[in-house]
Amino acid sequence: MSLLSLFLELLLTVAQVPKFQGENFYANKKITERFKKLAHQKGCSVSQVALAWVAAQGMIAIPGTTKPGRLEENWTSRDVVLTVKDLKEIRAVIDELKPKGDRYSDEALADIGN
Repeated sequence: MSLLSLFLELLLTVAQVPKFQGENFYANKKITERFKKLAHQKGCSVSQVALAWVAAQGMIAIPGTTKPGRLEENWTSRDVVLTVKDLKEIRAVIDELKPKGDRYSDEALADIGN
């Protein structure tokens, strides 16, 4: 499969995810902008903030990756310290802006587990 084919397949997949469609895309983008701001303040990536936030809630995230650099980035998210103020800010952003759209389309949801 060519790189162009893979890219087009990815675009089609993303275009079918409800949270990336229409107004959902723009609403969810506002959330990511706030995470970017916090990541910039912390001197880390948005992914590291997200993983640190999940860990701060007592959960374990298992992000998939195929690149050694991303694996290292994910691993070093353990070094990101989120203060009580940071955690409250993240919760306030999510409560205020509320993520929009489903993760899967109806068609994709029907295929899960089959």
